[in-house]
Amino acid sequence: MLAVLLALPASARVMPDLYDVSEAVASRGASDRASATARGLERVFIRVTGDLEIAQDPKIAPVLQQSQKLVQSYRYESDGNQLYLNLAFDPQAVGDLVHKLQLPLWPNNRPGTLVWMAVDTLQGGRDSLRQEDYPELFGLLDGLAMERGLPLDFPVMDLNDQRNMPLGSLWAQDEGAAERAGVRYRPDATLMGRLLQTSGQRWQANWLLIHGGRSYAFDASGSSMEEVALRGVNGAANLLAERYAVRSSDTGVTSAVLVEISGIRSFAQYSAATSYLHGLAQVSSADVLAVHGDRLTLALTTSTQLQTLQNLLSLNRNLQSARDDGLVDLSGYRAPLGSAQNPLRYSWQ
Repeated sequence: MLAVLLALPASARVMPDLYDVSEAVASRGASDRASATARGLERVFIRVTGDLEIAQDPKIAPVLQQSQKLVQSYRYESDGNQLYLNLAFDPQAVGDLVHKLQLPLWPNNRPGTLVWMAVDTLQGGRDSLRQEDYPELFGLLDGLAMERGLPLDFPVMDLNDQRNMPLGSLWAQDEGAAERAGVRYRPDATLMGRLLQTSGQRWQANWLLIHGGRSYAFDASGSSMEEVALRGVNGAANLLAERYAVRSSDTGVTSAVLVEISGIRSFAQYSAATSYLHGLAQVSSADVLAVHGDRLTLALTTSTQLQTLQNLLSLNRNLQSARDDGLVDLSGYRAPLGSAQNPLRYSWQ
């Protein structure tokens, strides 16, 4: 257990509750339970695939009709006058269905995302958004993050944050300021939003997602501040799922990718590195081929594309990508990346 914990990235998080949902029901009757179970499974599929529109896939409808077969356990509880059905779906059974239907699979190790927001209202002008000032809005964002399976953090906006991320820099979506202000939080991704009230019931928002050395800009519009804020988190979840979700048909066949990790100087580091690679959803096996000094060579069996695998490995802060030293022979031939002659190279930190 310790080795697995050591192997986890500093900010990327394993989301443990992707398969647990709670649905409001009118009664304990079988019909109400069946309807609630179908709704709950649809929510689980959104979390697991990262696809907000997954229910529109014609392959999903027959599965939802048989949703009770995928329930691992359920129980009822009351909150005031409202009855709820708490459902726990079988992760293995859901995963098998995702694979069988060739749906995207977003593994539960997901980028921790730090969200900075500024607002400009007709009456109040421009200001940073703080949790203590807008508890209902931030509560909605937390709820949406749970529905999408995206771990969110919000800055505390104390004097340190205000100095490192002044309002002008936040409104300008200054990536340099985001990098400086994010040092204390060590996020995997940063989401910056500026929310502008253009009329009494019209809002416009500009969003910038910074992740993996790249920036993604997108806009949102709506009738309230809450609506454009929620659309910002949804947009970020869509972009991250697109990068990390894998379809079983990505390549159609499994292949071996060789990975070389230097800096392995103790058994604890060896155990942490191998446990992490064994636990990746995209990797069916991770075989140690050689150990030379502080250098560990493994063969990873995977059916996903090489770039997707590299994206996933980049989430682990312990793995730092090393310089590509793939040799080019006199004929100009360069060994393919991930081959024995040109493995993926990392150093363990």
